[in-house]
Amino acid sequence: MSFKYRAVLFTQPGCPACDAMKPIWAKVAKEVAEEYPELNVGWGEMNVLDDSWEFLESLTEESGQGTPEIAIFDEECNLVAFNGEGIMPASQLKDFVVKSLK
Repeated sequence: MSFKYRAVLFTQPGCPACDAMKPIWAKVAKEVAEEYPELNVGWGEMNVLDDSWEFLESLTEESGQGTPEIAIFDEECNLVAFNGEGIMPASQLKDFVVKSLK
């Protein structure tokens, strides 16, 4: 399946905030898919220790300061939005994603 946008949750093992964020991430992914199908967002997770901490650090001046962090990319893999605030409630995450893409 092809997506217009990809939302990525950057995590690392042993991170309590990351573990707390995962069910929120799944809930919001489902809600956004159901309520805003026109946004066509693919949702994924990246373990910065297994994959690339350097990649995360290269995104913005604020990125790479800790996990969880969230980035949204377009079809060409350009960074559209970044949030390094860490754990957030579902409503705040949903607002971040929707407002970033509308």
